[in-house]
Amino acid sequence: MLNKFAIKLICSILIVNFLPGILCHYNFSHTIFGQTTEENFLQKAATNLGIELSELKINREDLEFYGYGKYRLKIFDTFIYNPVKISALTRTISKTILNNSDSLWALAYFPWARIDEGVRRGLLGHPSKILFDTLNKITNRKEALMGLLMNDFGVDSIEFGNPSDTLVFGLLLLLAEISKGFRWINNATNSITSADIDTIIEGLINEREDGLSNKKLEKLIESTDFKSLAAGAMDLCYVIQTALGILKTTKPDAPFVLKTKYGKIIIGTNKNDRYEEPPYLLIIDFGGNDYYESCAVTNKDNPVSIVIDFEGNDIYKGTIGPGSGICGYGFVVDSKGNDNYVGERLGLATGIFGEGIILDLAGDDNYSVELYGEGAGLFGTGILSDLDGNDLYMGFQGIQGFGFVKGAGILIDRQGSDIYIARDDTVKFPSSQTKEHNVSLSQGMGFGIRADFTDGHSLAGGIGMLIDGKGNDKYSCGVFGQGCGYWYGTGFLIDYEGNDEYDGIWYVQGSGAHFAIGVLIDSTGDDRFRATKNMAQGAGHDFTLGYLLDYRGNDYHDAPNLSLGGGNANGMGLFIDCEGSDEYVTHGGITLGNASTASRGSIRDYMKTIGIFIDAKGLDRYTEPSAKNHQTWQQKSQLEPPLPTEKFIGIDF
Repeated sequence: MLNKFAIKLICSILIVNFLPGILCHYNFSHTIFGQTTEENFLQKAATNLGIELSELKINREDLEFYGYGKYRLKIFDTFIYNPVKISALTRTISKTILNNSDSLWALAYFPWARIDEGVRRGLLGHPSKILFDTLNKITNRKEALMGLLMNDFGVDSIEFGNPSDTLVFGLLLLLAEISKGFRWINNATNSITSADIDTIIEGLINEREDGLSNKKLEKLIESTDFKSLAAGAMDLCYVIQTALGILKTTKPDAPFVLKTKYGKIIIGTNKNDRYEEPPYLLIIDFGGNDYYESCAVTNKDNPVSIVIDFEGNDIYKGTIGPGSGICGYGFVVDSKGNDNYVGERLGLATGIFGEGIILDLAGDDNYSVELYGEGAGLFGTGILSDLDGNDLYMGFQGIQGFGFVKGAGILIDRQGSDIYIARDDTVKFPSSQTKEHNVSLSQGMGFGIRADFTDGHSLAGGIGMLIDGKGNDKYSCGVFGQGCGYWYGTGFLIDYEGNDEYDGIWYVQGSGAHFAIGVLIDSTGDDRFRATKNMAQGAGHDFTLGYLLDYRGNDYHDAPNLSLGGGNANGMGLFIDCEGSDEYVTHGGITLGNASTASRGSIRDYMKTIGIFIDAKGLDRYTEPSAKNHQTWQQKSQLEPPLPTEKFIGIDF
């Protein structure tokens, strides 16, 4: 028979590994609408069009006839060829992330899985428990800590007074795993040099993705062992999670500093401390309003940097912002306080051939970065998880859930009335669509490299996700954002509760261009959607699937041309509003369930272009005369002669 200890161990493993998924399934299965409802709506649309439900998709052979790009993600293929799966699978994935947004090891896992590099660490036993049990058998922990510091970290002189046994054990636990993390990182990135990284960072800052050599990037990506990076990150996050529970019960007798060959180890105070002389390997601070300069930022010589701050209104600042894992792991865990996080040029919860994480548990926080941050993954993974507070997120480009080539960027905000701004007040990065507005690449954006005009080595985009749980939120951006994809990129903006406002210019609010997927899902609340130029609110251009799904609320839509279920140039636009009395202000063009192949006489004539608009319940108002309550409409084809491959319909149930 099993003894009590064995039973408890089995139960704990089951709870940690499976309960979050079970809870997620329970919550999802009780959402106001499920997969069946959306399938039912789309089935009725297909029936009206005289086709099978399975034909409401972009055909694989059509997309692959025109498109190309290495490093395509599995999630892209799953959704582009099976649009009816998007609602159920996306909501399940996002709810799982949201339910586990306070778990550091879960945050480390999710983005690697989404770029097809997931490793199921802890499946047969948690690394933290194995290490904990091993170290717990040591009788003289202080001596063991000193030996570890000298042998693995190159510390010559050790003077840290008489720290408590709890603090010593917490440090021993963290440093033992950090030492193993060095080996994981080296195995993964040993072919990447400091010069390679300097060139990439310089290109990203000065010329952005256009300044990168795609051919060189291909070689670096192919030589990187992303699964080793993922495994080391998850093991370290398991251990940090355990160490947090140990360290929060202790207070240091006195602060101390240890100089290692990988950066300083500092135990701080309860006072207002300043950390201004990087590099730092590990900072543990127990209170006070602290200032951190270039902390939790890694490079080839200093591949791990961790900040744990238990309390205080803190400032984190650097040219490269905190929580930036560049060829390594850069992690910040902040428990309490109204904090300011600043990346003056690049990086803020950003992974570049590494993983960057910021986990902020409470407080009204401000996040600001110019480029590639607030949950950005570029050949790596970046995660920002903020659990509570009314927060402000600001930046210019590649922000707030941005996934570049072989990258995943996720921004999670569990609750609070938040403001997400991709700045368009100052034009620093003018778009080719309209020079008066910035290319934002933000708020759930998957972005790839289209090399038709450069070296020809096109590279598929990654996955960007912005997930907001509760609160009355505001989103604003310029061009490309708010659940958007470009060049095999996949972008999601998922907002669960609150009366929200969405403002954008072009390619926004569930849209995208050139072999991509853009999805915006809003669950509840009286929401306001406004876009001023083209391609918005469930619109797809050039073999792209754009999808806006709103479940409940009395919503207002101000939509431009190519919107509200608009398909263009063999793209597919889906718009579904499940419930509420809504208002649709449109300005003509391809909208409210319309589609145009955009040319005549080419091979594209034989490939589908799809536009579907569905409003299920409520007494709605339309400015377009062709759309009316409780009616089905099919508008006139934009070009002559009409093509049988142009499938479009509007339905108000």
